[in-house]
Amino acid sequence: MLKPLADRIIVQVEETGEQQVGGIVIAQASEQKPVTGKVVAAGPGRVTDAGQTLAMTVKAGDTVLFDKFAGQAIEVDGQDYLALHEKDVIGILD
Repeated sequence: MLKPLADRIIVQVEETGEQQVGGIVIAQASEQKPVTGKVVAAGPGRVTDAGQTLAMTVKAGDTVLFDKFAGQAIEVDGQDYLALHEKDVIGILD
């Protein structure tokens, strides 16, 4: 598995799939981009100018809500993930 550095996290995005509304199938291309996912890996934290490492708030296993257009799509071992900075996370879902 990919190990992120600094304040980056690796998220497995929850896919919504096709939906039917009133008998009409909505294609994935016209749906909104997913904004939730499960954290599969997290870096050690951001390093300040003073050399201190600020611990991460999120950890592997957390389900997070993130900015719609945040992150970089990556593929590791045939699996699609999203690499984000911790600042792009809006919150942790319980």
